[in-house]
Amino acid sequence: MIKRIIYISLWTIATLLVIAFEIQALSWHSSKACPKLNVSLNNSNNYPLLITADELKTRIFRDYSPIERQSLKNIKPKEIEKFIESMTYLSDYNAYLQIDGTVEVETKPRLAVLRVYNQHGQHFYLGSDTVVMPLSSNHNLRLPLASGFLPELAPKFFNPTPNDILYLPSIYKKLYILAAKIQEDEFLTALIDQIYVTSEQEFEIIPKTGVAYIEFGDIKQASEKLNKLKYFYLNGKEKIDWNLYKAINLKYENQVVCLKKINIWEPQTLSL
Repeated sequence: MIKRIIYISLWTIATLLVIAFEIQALSWHSSKACPKLNVSLNNSNNYPLLITADELKTRIFRDYSPIERQSLKNIKPKEIEKFIESMTYLSDYNAYLQIDGTVEVETKPRLAVLRVYNQHGQHFYLGSDTVVMPLSSNHNLRLPLASGFLPELAPKFFNPTPNDILYLPSIYKKLYILAAKIQEDEFLTALIDQIYVTSEQEFEIIPKTGVAYIEFGDIKQASEKLNKLKYFYLNGKEKIDWNLYKAINLKYENQVVCLKKINIWEPQTLSL
């Protein structure tokens, strides 16, 4: 019985000592100052960047808090994450404290697929998850340009808050789908320069070479149409005289129809 009491007493004392040590460690840790802020940008997919790790670090210092030499008790990693969340150039962010008080910020770049200039003068990039990404004064991405009959976006799309649930007009979502499919193919990425949205909300593609424009139609069967376009450029270019035609039409199943410069539809087609 005495041994049992001694054992319980020793266990209780040990537990209290551990708790006291942890309290003391937390108190000591919170009284320390942050020695350093580390920012890393994991770009394993080699996305074109609109912000670098150094630029992100500068922006945190400038617009959020200097952080370095700040008391650790005043540093809240979740608030740092919310600050980074407002930067649509980035995704998958994580902020935490190292045992020595160093603040670590880890993030990834968001993929931009298209540059948009709508008829209301709004100019921006469209990124993964159909996120609006403002232009950067430091970086310019070589992406297809979308223009034409595109609706104006509300200011909230350019300054989203963490709690905003934003739904782009459907034409922008369709543009994203088309641009993302183009970006998946190296040949099409090199070929396509612009995407124009007509008043009927259909797409015209402007290539860098060949005809002046390509009538793409709506987004239905987009993959099949892009495959036809690629096949036409790789295999059909020897069968027509580029100088005679101003456009091609991808709307017809298994065919690419050529439009002469004199605005007469010709029966000449390339069967696929």
